[in-house]
Amino acid sequence: HGIGFGGTVDKPRLFISESFDECMAATGDLTFEAGPLLPKRNADGDFGNPNPSKYFDLESLEVWGVGGDEVVAEALGDRHKQREMVAANIRKARKVDKAQFLDDFQSGLIESKAFNHRAQMRGRGDCRIDEDKKNNYVYE
Repeated sequence: HGIGFGGTVDKPRLFISESFDECMAATGDLTFEAGPLLPKRNADGDFGNPNPSKYFDLESLEVWGVGGDEVVAEALGDRHKQREMVAANIRKARKVDKAQFLDDFQSGLIESKAFNHRAQMRGRGDCRIDEDKKNNYVYE
């Protein structure tokens, strides 16, 4: 989580993480004029190296907001709703229909040796299906 500016949704030119650690500043994109946003550093972290740094950490950030408490409360509520929607979709994707999963195993759609014994038992003279308890075999 964090906030990004410029670039694309997947790769913003300037990204500030919510922890302020490992923030990123790229040197170009299609939104702003090209050029490094950070000073050049050498291997020791001192300034002066011709290679611009890409990652940085923030110590503090000053934020200005407009719109008042109502706008902020509405925005926070919308953020909460959006995060709940994403979490619900993740929970839904993780939920397994156990009956369908078992049917897929039994039908052979999912390759497994778990139900091979059924095919091996059919046709054997010393084995029959127990009519009282379907799909159970009785050995004679």
